[in-house]
Amino acid sequence: MPPDSMGNRIKERRAEIGLSLRELADKTDLTASFISQVERNQTKPSIDSLRRIAEALGVSILFFLADHAQPRRIPAKRGPSLKYSPIVRANARSKLILPVSGVTYELLVPDLARQMEAFCGRLSPHMGNVARRLRAPTEEFIYVLSGGLRVGLNDEEHILCPGDSIYFEGAALQKLECASSDEDAVWISVITPPVF
Repeated sequence: MPPDSMGNRIKERRAEIGLSLRELADKTDLTASFISQVERNQTKPSIDSLRRIAEALGVSILFFLADHAQPRRIPAKRGPSLKYSPIVRANARSKLILPVSGVTYELLVPDLARQMEAFCGRLSPHMGNVARRLRAPTEEFIYVLSGGLRVGLNDEEHILCPGDSIYFEGAALQKLECASSDEDAVWISVITPPVF
């Protein structure tokens, strides 16, 4: 199993906080067998399952992205010390791909140690997910780059087109779906505080 795989990071975090597979299963309403398969990279969790696991492990869902824990650093011009780099290059973004729901997230900020998180989301046509309530109150902003994005807030649905944006309390979000029949929905989302 690759050391930076999602499954390995779940297993390491579970061991770090002293949870058995059975205890994690009880906390998430998932089976120990399923979690074991995720940890061994034999299956991919849905976004709902991954959120349950993240909440039970006390981390953000973006914790499972590569390079999540360390701020990006660049060598200093003099000496062996490193300094913080605020830049995230397009080809170096941490990605989280959830094939079951069709969602891909790319982290747009250097690390998760700040007051907000920003990511680029992508949904294929006819794909979407039901949003779970986040572990803390949030505010969120979405800006659509391409395709159509259906945003369900409480009992209302809004279809956003390229250039449209929406701002809302995180608890209101019920679902995100691609509203395009032949084009991926791509958007930028900013959440504060960072609890995704």
